[in-house]
Amino acid sequence: MLRTSLCAVALLAVSGASQAQTLQEIERREASVIEAWQKTPLTIRRAVFVAAHPDGFGEYVERKSNVFKPGEPLVAYVEPVAYGWKGSGSDSFQFGFDVDFLIKTPDGKVVGGQENFAKLRQTSHARNREFMLTLTMSLDSAPAGDYVLQYKLHDIASDKSAVVTLPFTVGG
Repeated sequence: MLRTSLCAVALLAVSGASQAQTLQEIERREASVIEAWQKTPLTIRRAVFVAAHPDGFGEYVERKSNVFKPGEPLVAYVEPVAYGWKGSGSDSFQFGFDVDFLIKTPDGKVVGGQENFAKLRQTSHARNREFMLTLTMSLDSAPAGDYVLQYKLHDIASDKSAVVTLPFTVGG
């Protein structure tokens, strides 16, 4: 019985090895992903308020509540997908966003905002697809009530844009 099981394991290992990928095959498939990425509208995979400034992509702790104390900063973690890259030197790419914001009441009345609130850029030798934004908003004088924070991301390497909408409450 044990000998039969070992033979089956050996056969599985041999058949698995014959299906192994090469670096060239991985790069070919990655080129297909990049092609699809470039054809996709700018999309937001994840946008949440976080308990603290994240250390990196996917490394965040989501806030348990969207209720903030007066003067407490609103820290948002945002993962954009399908942004562009533009050449930046002989073998590197630049990507990122110009960010506008609006603060609205739940019925849509604008109570504040700013164009070009942030200019976020990164340069890499690769076409990074793991990129996150940490956006911090301070509302020191906002009265207690319900609001909607809206960030508009303008891709610096294309004409794509996307809107992030995060409802929140300032407690009394």
